[in-house]
Amino acid sequence: MKLLVKDGKGLVIWLCGLAGSGKSTIGFGVYEELKKKNPNIVYLDGDELRVLLGHYDYDRNGRIEVALKRSKFAHFLSEQGLIVVVTTISMFKEIYDYNRKTLENYLEVYIQCDLEELKKRDQKGLYSAALKGQIKNVVGVDLSFDEPNAELVIENGVRNNLQQKIKKIVEFLN
Repeated sequence: MKLLVKDGKGLVIWLCGLAGSGKSTIGFGVYEELKKKNPNIVYLDGDELRVLLGHYDYDRNGRIEVALKRSKFAHFLSEQGLIVVVTTISMFKEIYDYNRKTLENYLEVYIQCDLEELKKRDQKGLYSAALKGQIKNVVGVDLSFDEPNAELVIENGVRNNLQQKIKKIVEFLN
């Protein structure tokens, strides 16, 4: 069980998964649900935060660098008693280890989705472009990732029951 605020420090809920796995949809739903009773909450989407932080390469090192900045920003906010919902790929051991070491009240949620399903969805055209060799550094295609050892795994191979997936995360917090 995680406390939303413990000793004046907020909670960081870190939702990670491959591109198109449903992180943003589920994460924003968790944010909306928690906001009903917790006004001190902020939602940090990976793509939007990347724009705020500036341009970084999409290779492994660039992704790790921006993920560390994202984690430091979440830490900064949680230290002020805010609940921070972060949605990000950031599927690298270095990030998991850093978060567990530096974020005192931390919940890691893995939004798991089979790569074949992600290729079918291909919402942003990333997978098809990577498979054709048109772009590089797509996590899961030509850039390896580390499966997290998350406290909670949400299987999102089927794109229904969104409310049930949100509820599972919120109930885990209670």
